[in-house]
Amino acid sequence: MIVKDLEPQQHADPLRRAGYDAERQMAHYLKRAFAEDPRKFVFHNLRLERRGEVAQLDHLILHRFGLLIVESKSVAGQVSVNEHGEWTRWWNRQGRGMPSPVLQARRQLDLLLALLDDHTTELMDRSMLGLKQRTLSGVRRDVLVAISDGGRITRKADVPELVKADQVPDRVKAIIGAEQEKTFGSFGFTDAEMTRIQAFLRNRHVPAPAQEAPAAPEPAQTRAAPVSAPPAEPARPERPSAAPVRTSQERQAQARPRPDVACRACASANVTVQFGKYGYYLKCGDCGGNTPAKPVCAACGQPGKVSKRGLEFTATCAGGHTWAYWTNPA
Repeated sequence: MIVKDLEPQQHADPLRRAGYDAERQMAHYLKRAFAEDPRKFVFHNLRLERRGEVAQLDHLILHRFGLLIVESKSVAGQVSVNEHGEWTRWWNRQGRGMPSPVLQARRQLDLLLALLDDHTTELMDRSMLGLKQRTLSGVRRDVLVAISDGGRITRKADVPELVKADQVPDRVKAIIGAEQEKTFGSFGFTDAEMTRIQAFLRNRHVPAPAQEAPAAPEPAQTRAAPVSAPPAEPARPERPSAAPVRTSQERQAQARPRPDVACRACASANVTVQFGKYGYYLKCGDCGGNTPAKPVCAACGQPGKVSKRGLEFTATCAGGHTWAYWTNPA
């Protein structure tokens, strides 16, 4: 099942465009293999933040036994790994060293698991008649590095994580199949845990901040022009520090839901902000569930504090940023 699709992107830089093409190729293979599989949840281009750190996951697969990250690498020529585990990218017979994408993917996986550990009580069930809290300690953790179809691989060391892009689905099935064959001692998520985790990850996705091109100085007559500027004047790009303003429930429904304003149980954005014993929370109009209101500042990544004025709710972070958080229906 595809939980989060790969967003269309436009890149003027050739290297970034090639990287996106490699991710799109890998997304195609994963869609063909797992789009109709209800027991495997696939995320593309998932960006998560935790305590000031960021993990950018090209592809993530949540399955019954654990988590698997696929790191896509665009290679038009050749990539080699020597006996010391050092990576080199080759083009026109010229080699250039590169960081190990296996270690890079493992660091991203570590941050992902740390984020999930922070929310163990929300995501995991309790066993032994509710006396014992289940944890993620036994979860299977795997990474694969997918080289684009046009690239070549030269190995002088055993790197089982390194595969061609078209081989990834079969490798994923083999990893999961090996766990299924174990008769005992294998960790496994419950259906409820998988549902909660996939909804949690989808809602925690934080889009990368847009890169604003430097604006040209405005002529004096433009600065002195009235507010009602001619319609033909091209709009200037929005500054990253300016938060989106939702002035009505209708605009909220039309816009893409904020990752921190959604039901943690069913991922619905049909919510209202209410105040209870433990502060502000989101009441879901679809499943009736409650979710703590935990806004996160898009400018600095710090948590925000919710305040109310009529039907409108705003959030303010420790960095001094204030933004429109939500508006309840009248």
